[in-house]
Amino acid sequence: MTKFLSLFFSLVGAVAIGVLGMWAFGKRTTPLPPQPPLMSLENMGHLVTVKVNYVDVLPYAELITKDIPGTKWELRFGGTKVLLVVRGDCLVGTDVRLAKYLEVNNDLRTAVLVLREPKAISARVKHDRKEQGGSYSYEVTDTGIALIPGSDNRTKATDKAWVVAQQSISQYCSSPEVIATARKNAVVTLLPLLSAIGWKVNIRWVQ
Repeated sequence: MTKFLSLFFSLVGAVAIGVLGMWAFGKRTTPLPPQPPLMSLENMGHLVTVKVNYVDVLPYAELITKDIPGTKWELRFGGTKVLLVVRGDCLVGTDVRLAKYLEVNNDLRTAVLVLREPKAISARVKHDRKEQGGSYSYEVTDTGIALIPGSDNRTKATDKAWVVAQQSISQYCSSPEVIATARKNAVVTLLPLLSAIGWKVNIRWVQ
């Protein structure tokens, strides 16, 4: 404990001497030239600029077939048709941790900010209760020979329909229209912030 206190006071004394020396000799540090706030952008992580609320009616069919040996034909015995009411959402944004500046002019305070193309950060099917805004199976019907397709095929068809629903949301959130909106919103969000601290910045998008 004594050794710790001795080390502590030694450090305090060294700091005090340094401060007094700077005061006595009038030493001043030269300010660094201004830079665009890249570190601030990096600390933001993903900049989310679009939230998509997705609603759609999705039909899906799972057929029961049997290949005919030696031919390219198949026999269709029946199948299961599933009709889903799909509700979900997704977030779209750009990873500003990968941002970088080009063509920086400290005198004119201009720069080009390079950002990655926005993409879907998360996409989900809402599995809440129907009354709470969740997705639900509207109708499941069987076709074909009696006792076919049966409960196994119904379960298989329903499970695959939910997989397709998830894919549909992801694809929609990656559509050109949604990505264009995300880019536009990022520009509207970032440029005023940079302008407020005296920087005129153009944004360049890359893959």
